[in-house]
Formats: sequence, C-alpha cells, structure tokens
Amino acid sequence: METLEDIKRRTNDILSSISTTLTSKHHADDHGAHMRGSWEKIKVPALPRSSHSVDIVAGTAYVFGGEAENARQPTDNDMHAIVLPSSSAPADYYAIKAKSPRATDTSHEKKKSPATNESSETPAPRVGHATAVIGHRIFLFGGRGGPDMTPLDEAGRVWVFDTRTHFWSYLDPVSPVSGKSPAIPKPRSYHSAVATDKPRNFNKTLPTKKSHSRPTTSSSTSNNLAGDIGEGLIKRTNTIRDWATGDRDVDEVGTPQRPIVGKVAEHAVDADVDGYGTFIIHGGCVADGKRTSDVWAFDIHSRIWQQLPDAPGPARGGAALALSRSRLYRFGGFNGETQEGGQLDYLELVLEEFDDQFGKGDASISAKDGWKSLLQGKEDVGYKEPDPAPVPTVLGSQDPDEDHWPGARSVAGLEAITVGGGREYLVLILGEKEGSGKGHDAAGKFHDDVWVYQVPAEGMSLASVGDKVKSVVGRKSREGQWTKVDTIPHDAEDVASVGGPGPRGWIASAAMGELEENGILIWGGLDSENKRLGDGWVFRLL
Repeated sequence: METLEDIKRRTNDILSSISTTLTSKHHADDHGAHMRGSWEKIKVPALPRSSHSVDIVAGTAYVFGGEAENARQPTDNDMHAIVLPSSSAPADYYAIKAKSPRATDTSHEKKKSPATNESSETPAPRVGHATAVIGHRIFLFGGRGGPDMTPLDEAGRVWVFDTRTHFWSYLDPVSPVSGKSPAIPKPRSYHSAVATDKPRNFNKTLPTKKSHSRPTTSSSTSNNLAGDIGEGLIKRTNTIRDWATGDRDVDEVGTPQRPIVGKVAEHAVDADVDGYGTFIIHGGCVADGKRTSDVWAFDIHSRIWQQLPDAPGPARGGAALALSRSRLYRFGGFNGETQEGGQLDYLELVLEEFDDQFGKGDASISAKDGWKSLLQGKEDVGYKEPDPAPVPTVLGSQDPDEDHWPGARSVAGLEAITVGGGREYLVLILGEKEGSGKGHDAAGKFHDDVWVYQVPAEGMSLASVGDKVKSVVGRKSREGQWTKVDTIPHDAEDVASVGGPGPRGWIASAAMGELEENGILIWGGLDSENKRLGDGWVFRLL
C-alpha cells in the first residue's frame, strides 16, 4: 500500500510532467527571456565527495572516486549506485565493490601498475578523473592518486565499468601504424570528458544462416559463425552434457536431437562486445604541474587515440564540457591564476565514413575546421559565422553582465538537455567563481546560479519552425543566447528543497536522459566553509 508521501510524490511528478509539456510548447512557440527551474533534494544517505564523477544509466546514478573527509586522499574504488526516484518509487542506495571478470581466474597472472602498485584489473582510487557514458557502460580516464597524489600514468588506458554485470575492464590503446607506439594523451587530472555513440555502423558482413542438418559424417559443407569445422564435418558430441547443452559451433538454433539450452545466453553478444562510440577528453593538469588545452578522442571500436584541435585561450583545468548535436561546447575553467569566462567555445564534429569495394560504414569522429568562440553581444545563432573580434566584458572585468551572461567559473556542471519540440539547451550549474589561493587547504567563493544556453535548432523541428515564425513577425528568439534561470522547490512543502543546493563547486553532474529529459542530477561538491558535501539534487528545467 502506498504511503501518503508516495502518493504525494507521484502527484507532483504528474503535475510536473504536465507543466513541462505545456512549457515546452511555450518554449517552442513563444520563448521569452525569463526561464524557471526547480530543485529537489534526493532522500538518500549522505555520500560526501568532491573531485568525483557521477553518471546515469537506466535510472541509476553511479558515483565514483573523489575526496571525502581528507583533502588529497582518494576514497575507495567502490562504485556507489543511487537508484533515482521515479513515480511512486523512492531513491535507494547500494555500493558495488570493484571487481573484474578475471578476478577469480587463478591462471591469469595479475599485472601491477608501477604508478599505483595496485592490481591492474580494476582502477585504483583516484580524484580529478573524468567519465562519460556510451550505451550501458561508463568510460573513465585519468585522475590522480598513489602515495604522491600525482596524475596516474596508465599509458593511455581507458577503464570501462559495465552497469549490467558490475564488472570493470579496460581498453589499452593501439597504434594505427604497425610497429609504432600509439599516440596517447598525457596523464592528467581535473580534465573534462564527454562521449558520443558514433561511430557505430561498421558494416559487418553477416554469414549465411546455418542449415539444421542432422549429425552426419558426410563430406557435405555447412556455413557457421565460428568458421569451418573439421573441413565441413559436423562434430559429434562427446558427452551427455555436450548433447544436452548443444553445440553452438554446429548449430545456432538446434533440433530436438541437438538442443542449445544455455548456449544462447552464454554466447549472446550485443554492440558493446565489439565496442562503438567515441570518448572525448579535454584540458586538465598534467604531471609537470602545468595545464593543457589539448583535446583527444578515443575510438572505442579501434582503441585508437587521435588528437583534435587544441581549444582556444589559456590552458586550463576544471572546464565545463558538453556535447550537443554536432558541437563540442566548452565554458570556463581555471587557468592557474583566475577563472575563465566571457565566452562559450565550440568545435564542430563530423562523422567520417568509408565507401569501398567491400561496402559502406562509419569510420571515425573528426573536427570540421577549428574552434570558434561565441562572445557576449556577438553570439552565433546558427545562421552566420561568429565575429572573431573579442568583445570586452563589463568594465573590462572577467565577470560579464550578471543579467545577460554567466560569470566566470570553474569546476561547474554543464549538461545538454531536451525539453520538447526539438528544443535543446546547455545548462550551466554552480561552480567556483574565485579561488582561495591556497589550493585544497581553503575554500574559495562559489556561484549558486543556473544558466541555460539555447542551442541553435536544426532542420524542420518544431523549435526551428517557431523561431523562423518569430523572425518573420519581428519577435526576437533567444536562440544562441544565455538566460538566467529562476529556481523554486520542486515541491513547495518540501522544506529540505527550499533554497536549492546553495553555493558550491567541485560538483559532479549528469543529465537524467530517458528518466526525465528535462532533469539534471548534481552530487556533492565543496562549499565556502571547505566542507565536502554528500547530498544529491535534481534540477528540472520547467
């Protein structure tokens, strides 16, 4: 039987859904300069973290790494799972111990990582790493740890956490040229990462369907996925168990005499087995203490790192990165002296394809031209090239007009969400606006605001049609513009959600995706009292 609180939550979710639908139509047809959002505090046990990561897969948030009570001391390497609230179901929490599918294989000799002196089957505890999701897997690169708390040198390795099996694995890079060492990004921490599910069409040649002949010793041939068996001979079973479970090498479907009970599940594969998509990292702090502006893309299928054009402006760590449509967006960061701001940078990405005598398919992600910068007062709205001339911020400061452009910041959240009608927004959340000058020994000053950037619409979406109608009747669209969000509690009677999460930085954030397309989760962070926070909040764009 549902409790009063469960009924209340379900009612609020229904009303919120109706509100979002109506507001989305308003956004597509009559969007103004005023936007609203809501905050809801998640009711789960506290999990204090900063410099950590959070990713959402199928309605569950996965928190990994970071610092807890002690600065510069990584927490454990457990994966902490939070089942997010949905309809009448409340949030839930459980921890997943780090393990590898080869952990119980005594014949496998575990290697040691010289940087961490830990088993290389699972990632060592770390802070300042970066993660992103492709399918049901979480990809992780970099971070710092070990006795000296230096960037972990793992030779370009990308760690992979499978949310279905709860196992860790890894992808070590290879070189596209035989005999040469692969090009890899430098070890780093406090970098940023995003991912795309492209490329994924590799034009695999499918074999012909196997015949279902009865076992025979004739020399007739049969097609099979595993290749020729005994020069065309179908193998006989050697034991009763082999007969009962069937033989996938002989028959894919089975017959009453040769069933394949258990074989379908045992040998089942999906797109994740061969890998697809691209994992992209940017910036951060490298081993010599310097910061970097480089951008690297890791092709999951080929396991090849390729370097994309460096981002403009000073090298930085803690930049906010997001991927929307075909553009890689970057905002802010810390250059070693001050917070960056006053412009939104983007890199156009394209999917290279191949077409040869064997067929067509996807090749890899690459950059189209170089980076461009959108500056206050000269924003690109998708119909013209941005003016490269710099635009000074208010009184020459690094903080633009607080009513029209988000202030300079680092270690903030930046996520792409959709609110309906083909309308997409970048949502910039919180972040550090002024460093303490003492690193992790003291807290700086933080933002407590939320901003949205309206991404230029594509094609003939409802949003693009609405914007064109506005231009005809002389009404201004907010496409390509920043707008500050006024926030309210998701439930007016929820005292814990009043006031929102408050000023903080060093947070982890993730878009909620299919669970709530207009929702973003933030977890933990650091406040102005240098306290590591352990709460989770859901922001919804209304």
